[in-house]
Amino acid sequence: MKTAPKFTPHIDGELSVREIQLESLNILKVVDSICKQENIRYWLMYGSLLGAVRHKGFIPWDDDLDIAMPRPDYDRFLAYFDANKANYLPLIALRGDGDTKLPFMITRISDTKYRMVGEYGDEVPELGAFIDVYPMDGSGESIEGSLELKTRCLKEVRTFQNAANSPSSNVDCGFVRKQLRKIRAALLGNPDRWVNKLAKLATRYDYDTSKYISCLMWPFDTGRPYVGERELFQTRLCKFEDIEVPIPVGYEKVLTELYGDYMQLPPKEKRVGHHYYSLVKRS
Repeated sequence: MKTAPKFTPHIDGELSVREIQLESLNILKVVDSICKQENIRYWLMYGSLLGAVRHKGFIPWDDDLDIAMPRPDYDRFLAYFDANKANYLPLIALRGDGDTKLPFMITRISDTKYRMVGEYGDEVPELGAFIDVYPMDGSGESIEGSLELKTRCLKEVRTFQNAANSPSSNVDCGFVRKQLRKIRAALLGNPDRWVNKLAKLATRYDYDTSKYISCLMWPFDTGRPYVGERELFQTRLCKFEDIEVPIPVGYEKVLTELYGDYMQLPPKEKRVGHHYYSLVKRS
């Protein structure tokens, strides 16, 4: 993963953190309506799940929104969105599977009324306000085997990123390191090769019959591999800002494993977003 810059300069007309949150919430409402209409399972995940439980909405300093879908539902959601994309403009689905070259392999639903400046926006011009959609795959019948699979997928993700050698991964690199990374990328070959290899590895187990599940296409999680029992991810509704959305019934265990004492606020100096970009309205 790239090392994020410590400072993002002010840009005229950029949205505040709260404005970014509200635009993300609008996207979530559209996705939620599709999921209800098409009977597609999803739930809040990662920091958005933590926000729902601890704050009944966004973590005040959070600057993104994360949801997860079981692999069968994820595939149906993308098929539906692609078939009806004209009805949802200016929202588009950016998929890191070779369809759109992204430096990650999940889906980002982007509102193209806005333009992202910095981070991935400099290489993916369609990026604007967004929510991230994480596919959840079956990972096996034992915790040991599931963690081993997660580790193997992490290796393939890193290989893909090295092959892609995206500009965002070279932000803080000097000339020599950039040249070495370019050589490494050339030796690894077409990034699609690694995307396909990872997809085959990540989908080896059926979601609905696997005891454990995980996001194998983006296995970084919160800094350590996470797998959970599928039964934890049955859902119930929870207040999130001005709507109710699904969260895992086993949210306490999920959040504890991801964040530890999740109800404890971090120190003030750590209450910052983890993305480094600005959003502005397109002219």
